[in-house]
Amino acid sequence: MSTKRLLCSALLVCLVRIGHCQETESVQQGADQITLPPIKVLYYGFDLLDIRHGIKGKIGAELSATFQSKHIWHGFDLLDDHGIFIPVATVTLGDTGLSGKVIGIYPLSSGFENSVELDFGIFYTAALLQDTHYVTNLTGNYFYYGKPNVGGRKADAQEIGVSFSWPQLLGVDSLIPNYYVGCLWPSRSNSNISGCGGFIHIFGLAYDLAVPDFGPIGQEQKLRLSGDITYNDGFGGVDHDWSHAVLGASTNLGNDNITIMPYVNYQISMDDSVNKEDEIWCGVTSTYRFR
Repeated sequence: MSTKRLLCSALLVCLVRIGHCQETESVQQGADQITLPPIKVLYYGFDLLDIRHGIKGKIGAELSATFQSKHIWHGFDLLDDHGIFIPVATVTLGDTGLSGKVIGIYPLSSGFENSVELDFGIFYTAALLQDTHYVTNLTGNYFYYGKPNVGGRKADAQEIGVSFSWPQLLGVDSLIPNYYVGCLWPSRSNSNISGCGGFIHIFGLAYDLAVPDFGPIGQEQKLRLSGDITYNDGFGGVDHDWSHAVLGASTNLGNDNITIMPYVNYQISMDDSVNKEDEIWCGVTSTYRFR
């Protein structure tokens, strides 16, 4: 276990070193950066801080669809290496910072009927200490995890949490530290998952790597590199320990209305009560935004 922890630490340090090495080059290129959120919610195909601002009071809506090779959720492989389809509908209430999502989770293999989910999420985003070196972007979130094929809501759960990111803290362009804390509990006292309650802490770094001369017309593309490590404090009814670390790469293709985000992730599992195996999985998310 100690070897895996050392490897996780080394990989996170690598992200910092990449950021320092690329800082001068990024400034010289002077290219506009596309918006890629700092904290990835890998199990949903969208990002906690991916909340659109500046739409001048109008109600925004978008639809997205994700195909993912495994259902990895906070380190757990919920479908034992089987893939999922994730449709998501999002409504954003102008520039208030409020938004909501309806999320479906559909296994791509038979035999997992009770694993179908209909989930709901509510989000509030804000920025603190703006125009300072310590500007803090945050998103508060509430999730209701529903299992419609399990009677009596006995497999339903809820999660509340908050995400923080500090885009200027390290003084390196595009290198963003972030942190998420969440709390999970069963929706019913006589639940089938009555022992799942607990907290989770995720510490991460994200870096936007500029890829020049990308594609046939030679434009610049941003590749989001991310790394995080999780301390599981009983979340999901498991041990209290450093449970896993995730390295990821993703990018956004398209325009403001239609985007395609391919991504790949590798998980180093450190606690057997969460996952006995290291995991690698990939996915692609297509999003259409209504104007």
